[in-house]
Amino acid sequence: TQTGLFWMLANCLCTSGYVLYLKFATKSVKLSKFGMVFYNNVLCMLFLFPVTLVNGQLGKFLGTKALHTADYAVKNAFAGFVGFFLNFASLNCVAQTGPTTYAMLGSLNKVPIAIFGYLIFDNAISEETWTFISISLMGGILYTIAKLRAGKRKGTK
Repeated sequence: TQTGLFWMLANCLCTSGYVLYLKFATKSVKLSKFGMVFYNNVLCMLFLFPVTLVNGQLGKFLGTKALHTADYAVKNAFAGFVGFFLNFASLNCVAQTGPTTYAMLGSLNKVPIAIFGYLIFDNAISEETWTFISISLMGGILYTIAKLRAGKRKGTK
């Protein structure tokens, strides 16, 4: 639909702007990588917390007893821990490579997510999804080959 295309375009523009700024910030901001990740997560909370209030998600969370168990707390803490270090890895990836490589990795990470969803949650993968997974993998392989060839050409000059 038109609305879906609008949000997809908005997502692409915001993501590319964020990654380009991230590349700039990793070189110009005088913070450690840990400090950058920490402040990035804190700033995200400033944007996301009002949205949770407006959408009523905080009330739903507080009112759902199943979410206040030790099991949920451990899993949520683990997810936060992993998310923090994924953010650290993303920041390092942009600093060491570039926005294009980061974007390619971002699109390729959907492949293992789809496969893990199938394995862990017993979700069926449709023929269409297998097609998209195959296209993503082929794109990743082509990008890798192109980057390797470009590196070889740069090394011979």
